[in-house]
Amino acid sequence: MHSLFGEMIGTFLIVFFGCGSVAVSTIFNTGMSLSDVAMVWGGAVALAIYSTRYLSCAHLNPAISIAMVVAGRMKLKNIAPYILFQCFGAFFGALLC
Repeated sequence: MHSLFGEMIGTFLIVFFGCGSVAVSTIFNTGMSLSDVAMVWGGAVALAIYSTRYLSCAHLNPAISIAMVVAGRMKLKNIAPYILFQCFGAFFGALLC
């Protein structure tokens, strides 16, 4: 269960900060360049990975979870909950953005 919440929190952080940087740049016309927004996205990914690395494997993306199943590093029965919680995290991150 800890790994599922880790996936949700990590995905939330990525979407919240990443989309938040785009929203701030667009709505408030802050003069943020594309590279500034990209730096925020990169920082969000780093924050999410380092924040959740002890809770889960920090997949933080359904494509990574599917790749882990294909590679045999994750059981097939775990894929649906992982993807569901990643989607919950993304939804709540976008909702609060």
